[in-house]
Amino acid sequence: MISWGGGFFLGLKFAFILIVLAIEFYFLAFYKYTEGEISKPEFNVLSLAMIACIVFSAVQLKNFSVGLWLVIPVPLLSVIFRFLEVSLEEREDKKLTEKKIRILEDKIARNPKSPNSYTLLGDIYFKREDYGRALAHYRKAYGIRETSELEHKIKIAGKEDRIQRGEIWVCRECGADNPGKSEKCISCGNIKKPSASIREDLLKNRAEIKKWLVCGFGIPFVAIAVILVLKASLPSPLYNFFAVAAGLFVIYFLLKKFFTW
Repeated sequence: MISWGGGFFLGLKFAFILIVLAIEFYFLAFYKYTEGEISKPEFNVLSLAMIACIVFSAVQLKNFSVGLWLVIPVPLLSVIFRFLEVSLEEREDKKLTEKKIRILEDKIARNPKSPNSYTLLGDIYFKREDYGRALAHYRKAYGIRETSELEHKIKIAGKEDRIQRGEIWVCRECGADNPGKSEKCISCGNIKKPSASIREDLLKNRAEIKKWLVCGFGIPFVAIAVILVLKASLPSPLYNFFAVAAGLFVIYFLLKKFFTW
């Protein structure tokens, strides 16, 4: 665990936290609020959380101790807000869909010769990936009024229903339809099972994967080894300065990547 020390290095750590909080506030609160992605109450809560983190870090600084956990509350609250928003939207969408289904079923009961009601009901079931019911309602609508649009809907829903029931599968490479029991695509020879296909791709691209493994694991491993060596060999104040400088460089790199300076 890094010992940040006091005085100058503690001030650098405080500045580091303030910079991270500013970046979090801009991307998670200010920018999303100006773009209409979050509501005013959410923006106010995130603003209060950031202010509380700044005040608390200043109080800790007075006691010669600043915790890096202060950069967590703002993104954590943002994730919680998104989770609650998605859950609420899904619940409201489900209620609205059930209501539409009841209305359309009532219309069909009163007027069984209305193709539009069957079509709309089929669209709802298709969206819910209940392709069997969607196909049945499209066929009923087509039996009342034959249109090219309904013919296309029947074709698509029928194909999706057969895929769902395992009668056919679609090749990921060429898009060809294949019998459900076949293991390879009859058009391009691609393997049906994802695990087998992945294994085949790994064998084909062994050299490329090896290069990415070296870059993905070798470079971080070397970086960690360098940090451990520096920590063991350098005096604590010098190592603290190096750690803070590296953190500030990462922030500068990210800012330069996302902004035009």
